[in-house]
Amino acid sequence: MLKKLFRRGKQLFPAGWGIRVYRHAFRCGQVLQLRQNRNSLMSPEDLGKMISITNTALSEKIAPCFDCWSSRTTDGQKSADVTGVPGAANLSAIVLQQAKLAVEEIHQANVAQANLLLEREKWERTDVPAHFESRVLSKFLPEGHEVDDGSTSGEEQQQQGKDSTARGRRYLVLPEDRGSFLVVPAGLGILELIAVYLDVARALPQLATDAAVRLTSMLRLANGQIEKLLLEGQAVSSGSRKTVTATNLALTYQTIDMLSSVLPLVANTLESIAGSKGGPGIRIVLEDLLYRLKAEMSEHKGNLMRKLGDILVERFDHHCAKWLSAEKASRAGKRTGPNENVLKIVNDVSSMHRVLMKSLSPKCVE
Repeated sequence: MLKKLFRRGKQLFPAGWGIRVYRHAFRCGQVLQLRQNRNSLMSPEDLGKMISITNTALSEKIAPCFDCWSSRTTDGQKSADVTGVPGAANLSAIVLQQAKLAVEEIHQANVAQANLLLEREKWERTDVPAHFESRVLSKFLPEGHEVDDGSTSGEEQQQQGKDSTARGRRYLVLPEDRGSFLVVPAGLGILELIAVYLDVARALPQLATDAAVRLTSMLRLANGQIEKLLLEGQAVSSGSRKTVTATNLALTYQTIDMLSSVLPLVANTLESIAGSKGGPGIRIVLEDLLYRLKAEMSEHKGNLMRKLGDILVERFDHHCAKWLSAEKASRAGKRTGPNENVLKIVNDVSSMHRVLMKSLSPKCVE
């Protein structure tokens, strides 16, 4: 078509050419709108290709012709501005809007999946799956960075023991020395959902800010849901657990600490994907992710530690009450030897210490 438009260096545009371009762009927009429900289910990669093809056709093929026609560019220059192409702005807006709808569909599916994972979670430790680092954690880093797949440091090898290979890896080691954590199935599942948002941002860098907003929303909802389940007793009332033990609370602490530790990795990756085109919008979202959400998770961890302390205080009060009530009887009978309630207090403190040392770092136990 372009060959027909240029003859011997002269711009000879057919009469009504601009009107025909507008009609074609309008029809393309109509087709896209008719396929809106189907397009919203397209993969981010396919949507990225559709956006790229549309923008390339408008900015590199058609827009320069209109620039020459209207003499708005100097010799040898080509404009990437599509605003002068009849119907182009509307067509670009339709394509981008449908991509946003697809991102929202993915977000709603992820939120539902996160809720399902948390509702079914028993808050019991699980081993780290093979190749989890290369399959999931590698996506938490910008392009060009690599993750050691399952490698362990000397300190972690001591924690896991000599038979860790046979039993599966006990600790998940985050990239860039962000720490090692005991994991539960829901924690691993949420990490996989985070990787989905990062995949969306990479496939649709124009919508990196939208992906970041929804990722922050999903993590905030998950953090609140975990707090309701463990600290407000919904896990017991829903029947997923008969009771919430100190081990459950300690593993919950590990899960929240792990999610909080990956936030800087996620923020750096999103910022590198958005680049200079992200503008102030991406910086505002990342500030919410890095500071406000991280502060909410820190508060959650503090509440978990206080709950663990409350359990020990309750047991202490219980045994002390029995000790004092039995004091008169023990004096009347002239019983010798240590009081059994004192022994129970010692046993409870020792048991709590073993649980915390097994499920938390020594620093947290102190």
